[in-house]
Amino acid sequence: MMIGVVTVAAVMMAGLVRGENAAAPAAKPAGSIFVYCAAGAKEGISAVSKAFEAETGVKVETTFANSGQLLGQIETTKIGDVYVPGDVGFIAKAEAKNLTQGKAKEFCYFVPGIFVRKGNPKAIKGVADLARPGLKLALAEPSAAIGQLQAQVFKKNKLDEEALKKNTVLSPATVTDVAMAVKLGTADAAIIWDAMRNFAPEDAELVTIPPEKNVVGAVPAAVLASSKNTVAAYAFLDYLVSDKGKAILKAKGYSTEKSADK
Repeated sequence: MMIGVVTVAAVMMAGLVRGENAAAPAAKPAGSIFVYCAAGAKEGISAVSKAFEAETGVKVETTFANSGQLLGQIETTKIGDVYVPGDVGFIAKAEAKNLTQGKAKEFCYFVPGIFVRKGNPKAIKGVADLARPGLKLALAEPSAAIGQLQAQVFKKNKLDEEALKKNTVLSPATVTDVAMAVKLGTADAAIIWDAMRNFAPEDAELVTIPPEKNVVGAVPAAVLASSKNTVAAYAFLDYLVSDKGKAILKAKGYSTEKSADK
């Protein structure tokens, strides 16, 4: 009888030990997350969010603006779960202000291109042509990711800054507004992301910039320090860089490889 009791006790103890040593099951994402997304990534993030919602049941709420404006909103409100700016430089600024947590993940690349009116009536063949007298340019303000990257492109190609200023007729806050200026004919040309080449196919077209004359920007995503749903937020980042996420982004015209040349 004593032997039976000891045996049962031993089995129970073994079970407890196994229970203590067994890894706890990973928490499944649920609830909702709030994402701050750069305007240039709107189409891609919207498509990925829809697929993520369908697979996980997590509701993704998103606001769109230029990267600098979004950073200001995050710093002021201190709410939200994910930050998706148009360039890694904005993540560095967010990290310096302790607004993010964990490691950011790069999920696609923004390749600048020259957006011109349909048929390219001004015969703009390259970046150097943008400094030609008489052109009307729409160049995004510096607080936008495209605004910062275009400045690097101009510097790399040693363009005359004064000539560019004279040609600039408006400086929109987002890359979407920049593209709209060309679509409406307010501007002859602008710098946008290559992923937006089909923004207004009946009114405008994209002139590609050769890789040796271009500056490619990495698009990151980071979980915010203010996140109240980190499980879902990190799951969203993982989905962005997954094969499924990349396939969705590619279908929307985004470059998921830095070497991609469109």
